Amino acid sequence: MTDLLAHRGPDDAGLLVDPPAVLGHRRLAILDLSSLGRQPMPGPDESVWITYNGEIYNYVELGHELQLRGHRFRSRCDTEVLLAAYAEWGEGCLERLNGMFAFAIWDRRRQRLFCARDRFGVKPFYYTVAQERFRFASEIKALVVDPDVPRRANRDRVVDFLAHGLADHTSETMFEGVFQLPPGSFLHVDAGRGTVGPVCRWYEPSPADPQSVPPAALVRERLRDAVSLRLRSDVRVGTCLSGGLDSSSILALASGLRAQEGFPAPDSFSARSNDVRVDEGPFVAIAAAAARSRNFSVVPDSGDVLEYLDSVIWHMDEPFHGGSVLGQWKVMELARHEGTVVLLDGQGGDEVFAGYHYMYPALFYSLVGGGHVQAAAVEALARRRVHGVSLRRSATDVLKLLLPASVRGRDAPSWLRDDVATRGAPLAGRSIHAHQLHALAVTPLPAYLHHEDRNSMSFAIEARVPYLDYRVVEAALGLDADAWLQRGMTKWPLREAMRGIVPAAILDRPDKQGFTVDQAQWFRGSLGDELAESVRSTGSGLESLVDPGRVLAGIAAHAGGADIAPELWRLLTLERWFRLFIDSCTLVAPQAAPGAPRSARRAQDHVVRLRSRDAQTSSA
Repeated sequence: MTDLLAHRGPDDAGLLVDPPAVLGHRRLAILDLSSLGRQPMPGPDESVWITYNGEIYNYVELGHELQLRGHRFRSRCDTEVLLAAYAEWGEGCLERLNGMFAFAIWDRRRQRLFCARDRFGVKPFYYTVAQERFRFASEIKALVVDPDVPRRANRDRVVDFLAHGLADHTSETMFEGVFQLPPGSFLHVDAGRGTVGPVCRWYEPSPADPQSVPPAALVRERLRDAVSLRLRSDVRVGTCLSGGLDSSSILALASGLRAQEGFPAPDSFSARSNDVRVDEGPFVAIAAAAARSRNFSVVPDSGDVLEYLDSVIWHMDEPFHGGSVLGQWKVMELARHEGTVVLLDGQGGDEVFAGYHYMYPALFYSLVGGGHVQAAAVEALARRRVHGVSLRRSATDVLKLLLPASVRGRDAPSWLRDDVATRGAPLAGRSIHAHQLHALAVTPLPAYLHHEDRNSMSFAIEARVPYLDYRVVEAALGLDADAWLQRGMTKWPLREAMRGIVPAAILDRPDKQGFTVDQAQWFRGSLGDELAESVRSTGSGLESLVDPGRVLAGIAAHAGGADIAPELWRLLTLERWFRLFIDSCTLVAPQAAPGAPRSARRAQDHVVRLRSRDAQTSSA
């Protein structure tokens, strides 16, 4: 199991054999690079052991508090602080943690395993129960490599993905019988009783108490401190930079904080395009120059898709929604090549600060519902002026929110077989607050975090997301509806918070793009041919789901000028996923990508055996 996850932790490997438990770990050394940070790590009397992935950013402050309570530490790493926090407060330690984490603590005396995941699911935790054994891991492949764990497609989740592009929106995965521990949740495995669960929620996002300071000042204070905590590292830290508001703000704040300490700005890493319509290069240059950051850019193309697609799907464990994921993969490859081990990223900014344009109707609805009718009218006019959306369209968008969910649901693609039953896509409520919570907990953020984790860890990089500091999220959820829009511009509190910190050319952009790639054009060339060949071939996992004739007609229509690239991409990645994970007799990784971590040190296995009975609980 742990060998399959060597890319996540190339610096060290450890194994605890303490039947009925076996804990395994692959270490990516970030804090205290010495062997004192080795995992699985025991408590002082070896009665509890931990295997843990992530970072507790407030470990310094927690460590000081725990020292006052009598705890002593040998290392400078957050793992030891986390273990002491559990010893001091038990499950209550979770509420004191500011970080991203997925961990399991084996309590030898109680014969119980305590498993927990961070508030927003930044770090993954998968588990399954097969042959009366509980298994868990950071990636699904480490579970299904076990011959006792069946490799079968979860048809409902596969259809959700194929029909609506949904993934990670439930605790189920696309593998039947493999689950993920939901964000902000924990569970116990009682080895003595042979029981698992139930899953318990320990965190629900909620608005912060009203603050006396203006929204912009509150956001600036919370976000700056979130970035400051995430700069803690004993290895090189850089940032992702798309040229948009979110990533440019992170880079600007990180650069300012580094300058205060007498250090140069962090390097930044970007994906660009040869197509000027989607290329963010000019804004990347503006943001990097203002922050005095060395910028490194990569330009993904359709040739990269054909070369790397299987490797990316292998690391993702599941199919994914679009070519921007491959663009992010190339950015991570570039960053590791330049020696960067930690990357700060703007993931979560649109969900937290209501930046998606599909949220406009909910913003209008909330303004009207809150008695701000005139403000809603002013902003509808501004939307027409800034974004070209007619007043009739804005009114219709709001009225659609009043329709039943069954009517508002997304239509399934026409190329699904007639006998394939689809479910309606899960929809948010009507208010902007409901839309923010839906984006954070259901879609799209959970899938984006999945991609971020696998892309970064594929190259032994730790990605950190300051916008998902719970204090930033709760502050944003506490803002009134009339704070979000000004003159047709979304995310107004963030824009004002960054005034004087981020260049005006970026703050005043009405449009937004992330790591954008021109996948529509790709499917008018080699990718379209590749998909057509896959659909025509026999033995494809898609055979029971799609009508080949309709798919081929769709590919032809796209080549003729229609744009159904997202649907075609889902078909392509799903077909390759079937071949890699479901239809193959054995689970075999594709040939390693050329960009594998060059600076990674070869891990040395470290095994601790405490007893000799057969193990029942295992991990990676």
